Amino acid sequence: MKFSNFFRKDAEEEIYQKMNQHLSKIQLATQSLIKAVEVWREGDVAKLDFETGNISAEEHAADQILADIWLELTKGSLKSKLRSNILTFVKRADEVAGHAKRASSNFLILHKLKLPDHIFEEIHKACELVDMCAKKLIEALSIYRKDIRRTVDLTTEISFIEHQVDGLYSKLKNHYFDFSDLTDNFATLVIFDHAIREIEGAANAAEDASDALRSIVISEI
Repeated sequence: MKFSNFFRKDAEEEIYQKMNQHLSKIQLATQSLIKAVEVWREGDVAKLDFETGNISAEEHAADQILADIWLELTKGSLKSKLRSNILTFVKRADEVAGHAKRASSNFLILHKLKLPDHIFEEIHKACELVDMCAKKLIEALSIYRKDIRRTVDLTTEISFIEHQVDGLYSKLKNHYFDFSDLTDNFATLVIFDHAIREIEGAANAAEDASDALRSIVISEI
């Protein structure tokens, strides 16, 4: 029994380290998403392409770490409920980077679109909030085995931030009615819609990941 507990703890620590590495790549992607909005606003296509490439690289690196985590989980060293919760956590967290990559790719397609400052500010704020979610996920994961109350508080904060992104998403959708003054190309509106949906999707995925982390904490009480 002692040997069994030792190997289970050893496996849990290995996966825990990989989960931290995975989240660090995701946060690098969300940071580059903020920069992508900034250089899009400046009209610097080269820098926008660079940041989009950075996001793709970090998303790819996160995918590789995710594959390593899956491999560790298949070894069956952990209890099935814990394995399930960890898998949900890393899958949802991984989706944050995927959404960031697709949002930035859409920014690149829209690089010639000159948006009013207030729309850029709303997009920028939404991306900052997604990055804040990623930061809080990292903080929550770093302490979840030491401070249960703070971990639960952080997951609640992530939910609150996600609601803020929802509010910005609604405001951005209201601007669809203004697009006739910005462009006569309907495809531009469709791509803009895809871009902001991806930002909202990133926040939703972060909230889902935080819910999964809360389940991990509760299961270990």
